[in-house]
Amino acid sequence: MRKAYQISMGKSSGWNLSLPLSIFFISWYNISMKIKDFFLKRHIYVYGLICLFANILAVISSNLSNFPMPDTAPLKLWDEFMEQHPILINSLSIFCYVVPVFLCISYTLQLRKFKKNEKEYIKIMVHIPGEFAARGISGWIANFVVEMVALIYFKYHFNTEISFIMISSITSYFFLSIFSFTLIYFTLETLNRNVVLPHLFPEGNISEIERTSLSSIKRVFLFYFFSSSVFPASYLGIRLFCTKRYHVEIPNYTDFIFTTLLILIGLILTMLISSYFQKPLKKLTDSANEISKGNYGVKTVICSNDEMGVLGDTFNSMTKSLKEKEFMRDTFGKIVTPQVRDYLLSGNVALGGETRDVTVMFCDIRGFTSLSENMSPEKIVALLNEYFTGLEKCITSNGGVINKYIGDAVMALFGAPVHSENHATDAYRASLAMRLELIEMNKRFAQKDFPQIRFGIGLHSGPVLAGNIGASNRMEYTVIGDTVNTASRIEGLCKTYQKDLLISENTASLIKSSAQSLDLSFVDESEIRGRKEKVKLYTA
Repeated sequence: MRKAYQISMGKSSGWNLSLPLSIFFISWYNISMKIKDFFLKRHIYVYGLICLFANILAVISSNLSNFPMPDTAPLKLWDEFMEQHPILINSLSIFCYVVPVFLCISYTLQLRKFKKNEKEYIKIMVHIPGEFAARGISGWIANFVVEMVALIYFKYHFNTEISFIMISSITSYFFLSIFSFTLIYFTLETLNRNVVLPHLFPEGNISEIERTSLSSIKRVFLFYFFSSSVFPASYLGIRLFCTKRYHVEIPNYTDFIFTTLLILIGLILTMLISSYFQKPLKKLTDSANEISKGNYGVKTVICSNDEMGVLGDTFNSMTKSLKEKEFMRDTFGKIVTPQVRDYLLSGNVALGGETRDVTVMFCDIRGFTSLSENMSPEKIVALLNEYFTGLEKCITSNGGVINKYIGDAVMALFGAPVHSENHATDAYRASLAMRLELIEMNKRFAQKDFPQIRFGIGLHSGPVLAGNIGASNRMEYTVIGDTVNTASRIEGLCKTYQKDLLISENTASLIKSSAQSLDLSFVDESEIRGRKEKVKLYTA
């Protein structure tokens, strides 16, 4: 290889070490300036070392990337010119590196300037990989400009041919710039996504930050394709063309090592870029599995401002929305019964209803007014809550729904809103279960020094209008009709007949016609206020 050109590249490479060293010392300077966030100091320190390491590799690879030079007169003159002006070349190289150093300083100082401006601070942190990568190659670019100026001066001073020297310089510097930029950017971007940003911004939500030129999946893959395929192939093609054109022999091992280096770079890039998508997709998959299990509190933190970051933030927004909806659905199911809730949520929210055959149950505590006279409000609420909880379990387990609580009374429906052919039998079985549950509740009440409870249950079956009743902006699901009034009157007759359960003839006939025969006894034929005909009453 041409000695003088190696000297030129060697000096350029040697001076180029000053850039990553400058970044390293800038990082250390920022630490000495008492930046409060220790992790941020360490992160800048590590990033400076990565820039240093990337440029060291570029220096090492420069000997492999340099074009072998033919032994011609213009090249000999160029060698002599370079050897005669070492001070000028070195001075220009030093001057060219002042610019990237100041650029690095200006960028790192922004971290302090926008420390309290969260949005701008996040923007700076997200853009660090691209900014550091651009500054990391500015030394190569500056050195290239200096050498081009020297070449032009050389051409006009000696009036000689410089085409081969210029082609080799352009190609070599371009390779070294791409090499350094690729290694710095993808390494820092990987650390940013997986270590730095998740630590500094554990909530994520950085996808809305203005994107850089490579903050896009499409652009990342295009750059990856260019740096690992198009550029190496073009570089090797130009190298082969020049060696054939100028009849230069290349040692076989040089091209073998250089090709191996390019393959290794492509492999590293493939692994880095695949991690950009593999890890976020795994997080999203795990979170989706948790959501399928009903865990809506899960959150996926993807700290990037590309499409994967947008997907992660959108996923979190969806999870938050699902959690809120589930909370409202669960809360709604406590205000109304789950069956009514599902009926309304299925789209049945218009005023009006439909005629259905149902069984209506009323259950009221006997003598509740006198019981509550000697109890504090807190004890009354505690007693009623436990009492209603026990009744609700018996009613819902037998296909009924509690339509409303009326003081110490309960109104329950069987056959609406969920249709049932055996609504009368279901109501009867619920009544028997409520008897047994009341015995157990009274045992617990005795231990808590609560009074003993007695109740009366009235059952009546018939047609009702079931649907949403009320105003257009405030309604409730209920049933209305003579059947409801009759059931309420029958429950009131429990006091008269000293029974805890009275069943109308309509309901009794439906119960007896069911598959299983249930033993009912006749009580009386009673007048019901509001009805002309008497109603036959039964009990069990």
